[in-house]
Amino acid sequence: MKHLLPILIFALAGTVAARAETPPAQPPRLILLGTAGGPIARLERSQPANAIVVGGQTYLIDAGDGLLRQMAASKLGLGSVKALFLTHHHIDHVADVPVLMIDRWLLANAPPLEIYGPPGSAQLVAGTLAAFRPVELAPVTVGGPVKPPLTGSAVGHDLPLDLNEPRLVYKDDRVRVFAIGVDHYHYPAGSIEARSSRSYAYRVEAGGKVYVFSGDTGPSERLKILAKDADYLVCEVIDIARMEKLLRSYPGFSADQIPPLMEHMREDHLTGEQIGEIAAAAGVKKVILTHFAPGNDGETDVESYAAGISRHFHGEVAHGRDLDQY
Repeated sequence: MKHLLPILIFALAGTVAARAETPPAQPPRLILLGTAGGPIARLERSQPANAIVVGGQTYLIDAGDGLLRQMAASKLGLGSVKALFLTHHHIDHVADVPVLMIDRWLLANAPPLEIYGPPGSAQLVAGTLAAFRPVELAPVTVGGPVKPPLTGSAVGHDLPLDLNEPRLVYKDDRVRVFAIGVDHYHYPAGSIEARSSRSYAYRVEAGGKVYVFSGDTGPSERLKILAKDADYLVCEVIDIARMEKLLRSYPGFSADQIPPLMEHMREDHLTGEQIGEIAAAAGVKKVILTHFAPGNDGETDVESYAAGISRHFHGEVAHGRDLDQY
């Protein structure tokens, strides 16, 4: 992998030079719609979701529980959502996909929603819409025009199973979106999970700015490639000590479940120090921490999440909160 880094970074640099040709009249906005790591529900933070708003259109990264409430708080109309990009299929990142699709079908006169994500995303979209056929058969009107079929309200697209270098996966007149595989899973070789489960990071280029979303990942050379010279790295973060304390106190986990859970937390998420290494290597301008794990309600001191970043990265670091805008 290391011998590929100069080649891939050079290739991506060419894409950076060709950022969106016609910047919109209004600069793009990044809105943090949900900043909690899940799936444990929080009152003070919704689960992972982000929006890039440009030229009156909304592009979503993930759709965790609470998405629609936070869109309402941010005054983002359902009809403005043009595309959704899923980083992976953990429930805290996809829980509001059904309600987004169905409410958009019901309340917005908009083209089918384009949804991109790991293999299985097309099945997730089509299967969900089919499962909600009873909702379609319970209309909210008496007579009048018939709504178009619910099954046509969204289209799912599977990204390649192995995506080891940046690939352009979406483009319109406002944005370009690149994806790359990152390291969030360590399943036994040959298992069905190892053959099918993937996690991706996204790079959104809009209005002369570059936004990179880490998704869920452990240390990843590919994330460094994707984040090259980005204006913003919106990055997940974990406080290992706080996370272990929460899991050991949570009634849903038995004592023998804690060691494998903590192994996943250490291998497949990012500490402050690891984030600092990635940000420094990529030359990003600003790091925005999100997906706080555990991100407990009532936390008043969040500085421990960033511990170690400054040993490597000397740019600006923001502790993201729901509804923050950049």
